[in-house]
Amino acid sequence: MKRVVMTPATILLMITCWLMLAGCGESRQPYAGLYRSLEPYAGKGHVDLELKEDGEGTWKLAKEGTVIKFKWRVEDNRIWVYTKEGGIIHVTPVEGGQKLTVDMTGQWHSSCPVEKCIVFERVKSGGS
Repeated sequence: MKRVVMTPATILLMITCWLMLAGCGESRQPYAGLYRSLEPYAGKGHVDLELKEDGEGTWKLAKEGTVIKFKWRVEDNRIWVYTKEGGIIHVTPVEGGQKLTVDMTGQWHSSCPVEKCIVFERVKSGGS
C-alpha cells in the first residue's frame, strides 16, 4: 500500500482554503437592495440604507445628505454591519427580508427596543 505524504505547502494551502470558506458566511443575495426607514430618524428625515451584494453598504440621511459607508455580512439569518470606526450594528431581517429591524443599542435583543430601533422597508431588490 502506497502512503501519500503531504508537503507543508499543501497543508498550508488546505488550511487557507478552509479558513476562507469558513469566513464567507451566508449568502448576502436575499438581503441586498435598497431600504428606507419607515419613520424619520432623530428628526433628520428618513434614512436610506443600501446593502450591496459585494458586502459594501451605505447609510444616507436623506435630509442632510450625510453618507456613511460600511461593510456587512450575514450569519445565522442576521446581518452584521461593521462601521469604519469599529462599531457593530445588529440587523434582523423580518418578513422574508422585506423589512429590517436595526438595533442601535449594539446588543442583541429578542425584539428591538422601540426607542432604539429603526425599521426599514425594502424599496428595491438587488444591488451592487
